[in-house]
Amino acid sequence: MRSEVSEDLIEEIYREILEPSFGPNELDTLGTFLAGLADDEAWGLCALDGDRPVGCIMGYPFPHARVLLIGYVSVRPGLRGGGIGDALMDAAQQRWYAKPGVALVLAEIEDPRRHPAVDGIDPARRAMFYARRGAQVVVGPYFQPRLEGAGKTRVYDLFLTVIAGTNDAIDAQNSVPAQMIVDFMLDYFQDSGEGDDWPAADDEEGTRLLSWYRGRESVPLQPIGNYAQIEIPRISD
Repeated sequence: MRSEVSEDLIEEIYREILEPSFGPNELDTLGTFLAGLADDEAWGLCALDGDRPVGCIMGYPFPHARVLLIGYVSVRPGLRGGGIGDALMDAAQQRWYAKPGVALVLAEIEDPRRHPAVDGIDPARRAMFYARRGAQVVVGPYFQPRLEGAGKTRVYDLFLTVIAGTNDAIDAQNSVPAQMIVDFMLDYFQDSGEGDDWPAADDEEGTRLLSWYRGRESVPLQPIGNYAQIEIPRISD
């Protein structure tokens, strides 16, 4: 498992592992990857078989919110199901989760009920991968912000998912503080292609999303393995 690799190897990982695993609106541009890693705004680990990359994981810290977003966990097509993804998650847990400023570890997971399997991208399989690791869905509305890059759009019908958390981030009622989610979304969305004024005055959807969380103290969690029974509130209601 390596954390320092060349730009050529990063490009190989991007082209051969990440692009086949995520839709274009879910995937940052190669330039954004390189800049984030160079500026320590993104953390990365890759699994190698000799000199050949076989998997990668990316983490994005948001210190003000005390959140680490696991942005991408991906294994080279043809090698999935062999334990590489778990090894990557284990390595991230050992190296990142206990860092100062990390109280809650989140991920964005496609709702398998609304995202069918296409071209090797299988949301149901991905959800069960996280279920085996005890992941829980934040039972609140969410969409991925528009990423930087021409033509990119928001991604809907995602579960905002808790991978791990400290005792002050996940309470005895198995809920997370709504303000922590607000702080995370403000930092994340304003650092994305949405712009640093998110939500803009004319962004009714973004305003409703933020207001939903600001209107409560905490938000319950439910195991992602039970996704078929999870009812996510709609901000259009």
